[in-house]
Amino acid sequence: MFRVEGELVGNCPGAAVFQVGAFPGPRIAGQPAAMVTLDCTGHFSFDVPDGSWYVHAVGGIADDRGILNGLGWGSHGGIYGFGRPVTPGEPVRIHVSPLWRDLTHLPLIRGAMLSDDQWQAIHRAMARLHEDLGSNIEGDLDRAASLARTRLSALFRRGVGVTMEEYRTRARLEAAKALLVLSDAAVHDIALEVGYSTPAQLRRMFLRYLGVTPGEFRRQAQAVSEAWQGADGQSGAESDESPAARQAVRRYSLTSALSRWLTPPRAGTVRGEVLYRGEHSGRALYIGLFPNPVPDAYPAAWTALPAPGPFTLRRVPEGRYYVLAAYLAARMLYPGDLSSGFAYGGYGDVDTTGDLANWHPMPVTVRAGDEVAGLRIELVDGEAIRRFGGNWLRSFLPDGR
Repeated sequence: MFRVEGELVGNCPGAAVFQVGAFPGPRIAGQPAAMVTLDCTGHFSFDVPDGSWYVHAVGGIADDRGILNGLGWGSHGGIYGFGRPVTPGEPVRIHVSPLWRDLTHLPLIRGAMLSDDQWQAIHRAMARLHEDLGSNIEGDLDRAASLARTRLSALFRRGVGVTMEEYRTRARLEAAKALLVLSDAAVHDIALEVGYSTPAQLRRMFLRYLGVTPGEFRRQAQAVSEAWQGADGQSGAESDESPAARQAVRRYSLTSALSRWLTPPRAGTVRGEVLYRGEHSGRALYIGLFPNPVPDAYPAAWTALPAPGPFTLRRVPEGRYYVLAAYLAARMLYPGDLSSGFAYGGYGDVDTTGDLANWHPMPVTVRAGDEVAGLRIELVDGEAIRRFGGNWLRSFLPDGR
């Protein structure tokens, strides 16, 4: 273990709560290894396990369930998504700002519960869109998803919460932000690379979503990075590298910069089957991956089925999880809300009918590119999970889920 100590600064209008967490990658994914909540910007500290960790912060407003609706983001060593891991003993500085938010970081849960096949169609369309930001929404995406245009449009909006055109606009802006940070390419070239025919279109979208021009965004991002480098003693005469060498490190081609941004997260797959031998009939079966043996945090991944049977969880971040399931008498208000369930279970040796001391689910470890298969979960009628208590969903949720 080592202690992370640092400072939050920046302009995040309206934020009443700030959360700082340690994650394995340059973007927020899965559960943090450690986290602290603050009432305002300023000093923070927490302990993290030995390893390589990126430290990210979110400022926002918490609702009555403790979910943080993010207003500003930041990362140690740069802006959100483009920081660097913290080393033991290194002072951490994070600049929190609405400018650094990830516009494509959507919850994918706003609509009605969808089947695995429907989610696959949505993910195929999203993958095709990221492969070619200039793709034809009325043609390429339909073929990629193997659905008619009208059907895909309705499904996409149900599952993602925005139209395909809106999502493509956000994806273009995120790609443009990456190029502005990682390359020295002209704004004109960046606009063409992300699918716009003129720089004026890119400028208009930046002003609409971020309130600054692409050039202003680049200058502010560079100023943040240079300020932290100077504060860390890594610039000027104290640096081992010349200014020209440091500038060369920042100089990427358009292709390499986009490839770095579009690199898929390190994730695996979990498959299994849920059995139920009771007589009650539910409306939906919920399966989630939780960091603890009780559902006291937001799940790292989840799915919902119309009835017990086989399940598949895709794009699961690397980590160690407990697979918990509930048969619901009504639809959940949010993933992790198991209060409407009547039958519960988990992978491993669990007994929901008696003392909670007999609740012993078995964790599974998910590694990038691997598949955890053959999990068998048998549901038992009971009220155990309702008595777990705890503060559900009080986890690191920058997208307002």
